[in-house]
Amino acid sequence: MSFRELRDFKEIMCALGYPRLISIENFKNPHFELVADVLVWLCRRYDKSMEIMEEITTEQDRIVFLKSVAEQLLVKARVKLNLKNLYQANGFAVREMLKVATLLYEAHRNANAEEGETQEDISFDLGPNHKFAEVKTTRALSGDITKFGARLYELLGSYAETKDSTARSLGKNHDVATIQRQINRMVEESAEQAVQMDRMLSNVSADEANLQQKIDKKKTELDRHTKRLQSLQTVRPAFMDEYEQLEGELSQQYAHYVQNWRNLSYLESELDAINMQEAEKIAESDRQLRLMQRRLREEELKILRGQAKVDERALDEALIDEGDGGNRVMKRPGAATTRRGGGVLGQDSEISGGMQPMDEDDEDEDESDEDDDDDDDESDEDD
Repeated sequence: MSFRELRDFKEIMCALGYPRLISIENFKNPHFELVADVLVWLCRRYDKSMEIMEEITTEQDRIVFLKSVAEQLLVKARVKLNLKNLYQANGFAVREMLKVATLLYEAHRNANAEEGETQEDISFDLGPNHKFAEVKTTRALSGDITKFGARLYELLGSYAETKDSTARSLGKNHDVATIQRQINRMVEESAEQAVQMDRMLSNVSADEANLQQKIDKKKTELDRHTKRLQSLQTVRPAFMDEYEQLEGELSQQYAHYVQNWRNLSYLESELDAINMQEAEKIAESDRQLRLMQRRLREEELKILRGQAKVDERALDEALIDEGDGGNRVMKRPGAATTRRGGGVLGQDSEISGGMQPMDEDDEDEDESDEDDDDDDDESDEDD
């Protein structure tokens, strides 16, 4: 932040009539209360109907306050402020406030320029007995003094820059003929620019006439199309009856399709339920069959090991009862087979083998038993 900006802000605020005295030293350290007061005063000066949150006690309140001020100025004055610089409340905040102050100062200066001659003709009595009855006139006078003082200070500041160029210009020997030629050239350039502007104005008139013709033509076409649309809306199309008939048939077909689809879905669900029941029954049958096979295998092993005897009658009855469950009579395998010695298996005889297919170990044992029987027979014959 430059010293000139601080000085300009101080002088502009004085010219606008800010009631509080502002010093350049106020902004060397953060002073948020002063920044908030200046912002509220500037907003009220621009538009008294602005709604601003004036609570600045906490950090959150200050943020809400700055946001409300920035939104109001952006919407109504088209001035964009940097909230970070404003929150610092130092020289950077002055730079942001100077935007609004400059806008108000320009408006104040333009308003005073319109009253130029009237204000210059006013005579002010600054004698010792003057009581300053007209406060408005006094305020305008103080604003003009500040304005002209600031302008004079700026001119004096730029004098050092323009001093050398002014001295060189005054020290040159000016040729009247050269100056006259330059003036004539400038006059010719101005005349050419005027002719060019006249030509552009004539072209604008011709373009305006062409555009007006196009507009009239488009209006005529719009009216014709509007009338055509109205006539088409009043006439019933020839295919409308067929369309309504097909629409009714389509509704019926759709209702029939929905009904068939609902029935099909129901039947599929019932079929899935039946298949599930059948699968459960098959699984249960397989489980019962495996249990029966396991029980018979255990009994057969017990018989082969000599741990139990076979009750042929009970076994035949059990097989017959199990066969009756499937509407057929099952005969126990090997129930009436004869032994090698010619005898028939009776009730007191022991059973060798079982109902289930023999495993490889059982087959080997049977073959070894048969070989032993054959050897015994041969030995008996030899005797």
